[in-house]
Amino acid sequence: MTGIDAATDRFRIRGWRFASFLLGLVVLALAVGGCGGGSAELPTRAPVEGASPEVAHGEELASQSCSACHGQDFEGVSGLGSSFHDNTFIQEQTDDELVAFVKEGRANDAPDNGSGIAMPPYGGNTRLTDDDLSDIVAFLRTLQ
Repeated sequence: MTGIDAATDRFRIRGWRFASFLLGLVVLALAVGGCGGGSAELPTRAPVEGASPEVAHGEELASQSCSACHGQDFEGVSGLGSSFHDNTFIQEQTDDELVAFVKEGRANDAPDNGSGIAMPPYGGNTRLTDDDLSDIVAFLRTLQ
């Protein structure tokens, strides 16, 4: 192999590594961007009948911030986010623990992450306040 051939091979390998890196960044950006509080209009659900103002507000926020990964009806999206209905994790946490969990998010390699996809802090919507998160938790309780 000549010096030119070896240099060409090194360039190809670096090129593939760089292309793989860029592809990974694009996939990550799409995953994080799709699971956040974007401004795109999402289909609306019928509100929980007879719900308190906190639950109604929590449902509205969850529809805007959580449905991209957890589904419009919060039944889960295969390979992204689990169902919120009859969810053991939600049932086993206190309200404060759930608020803290949403604030922190979940790493893709966390032992209890079944999808292998990271949940960004605040579900990707950092505009959510503690009161907003408490309202979302109040809504999640209605699905248990």
